[in-house]
Amino acid sequence: MSVNCPLNLNHRSGMGHASHVPTNSRPVSRLAAVAAGLTALTGLAIAGIGVGSAIANSKLFGIGVAAVLVGYGAAMIALSWLVIRGRAWAMGLVVAAALLHLLVVGSFLTTDDRAQFLGSLAVLPVILATVIAGVVSIGRRPS
Repeated sequence: MSVNCPLNLNHRSGMGHASHVPTNSRPVSRLAAVAAGLTALTGLAIAGIGVGSAIANSKLFGIGVAAVLVGYGAAMIALSWLVIRGRAWAMGLVVAAALLHLLVVGSFLTTDDRAQFLGSLAVLPVILATVIAGVVSIGRRPS
């Protein structure tokens, strides 16, 4: 019977040592790596927007919005790291986040504010590439 434990207690020295190979991971495809990289880039951008929001509006509400944006950006970066580490379940969350981002960008594309429209138009290819790479990598995953 095998136990899914990161500590190898069968080492000859009698001392357990941490395994460097994740116990429930799979090899990462190039498409999954692309989706993870673009998600990390998106996370950095969202965290940066959060920092900018805190600087621009130091009132309590502005700090709260900034904290949520920085936390969400950090979550995107963490998901990217999990995908690169071979955690198959994390790719589903990457695709879900990218679809959410696509909806947000689509919403901003309908605005009359030129800056929001142009900003959304600029990030649209990154979001589309993340969705496509993520979905295709899941579809090509060996079972």
